[in-house]
Amino acid sequence: MRAWPAAIVLLAIGCAVRTLPRDLSPADASGTPPRSLRDGVYTVEQRRRGEEVYFTTCVRCHKEEMTGSQIVPPLIGETFLDRWRRKTAGDLFEWVRTSMPPGDAAAQMTRQKYADVLAYIFSRNDFPAGPGELAADFGALHTIRISAEPVLPDVGAASAAATGAQERPGP
Repeated sequence: MRAWPAAIVLLAIGCAVRTLPRDLSPADASGTPPRSLRDGVYTVEQRRRGEEVYFTTCVRCHKEEMTGSQIVPPLIGETFLDRWRRKTAGDLFEWVRTSMPPGDAAAQMTRQKYADVLAYIFSRNDFPAGPGELAADFGALHTIRISAEPVLPDVGAASAAATGAQERPGP
């Protein structure tokens, strides 16, 4: 008769495992919904500050047009977007923060200045401004996809959760 309680426990565990979220990325773990640059992740004022920093710190290598050179990558256009498309704003922030600008100029940079420069770079790539500033924090930036399309919520999963329906595996 002891098999009956064990079967109930196994059934409960099976149901719990089956309803776990499929994607346990940092965005899901923190409760912050994923976004893309199309969602307006910086402000116009932040873009202006970033432009000022860019023209005092970055323009020497990346040029006024942000096209770079043979050894310096561009910060606009398809080449830039193709390089970063599968990454997050957090990935770009950390790469820039740990490697740019070369030499002693990096000592004058703060996390906020790096976030402001990213806002300017995003604006030059035609991503829209929004109501809130781009954070100077990897965790917050890691929820923002560098994508040409907005990140849409999984409507099917949200609908199933709202109605209490169970998701069934496909064939």
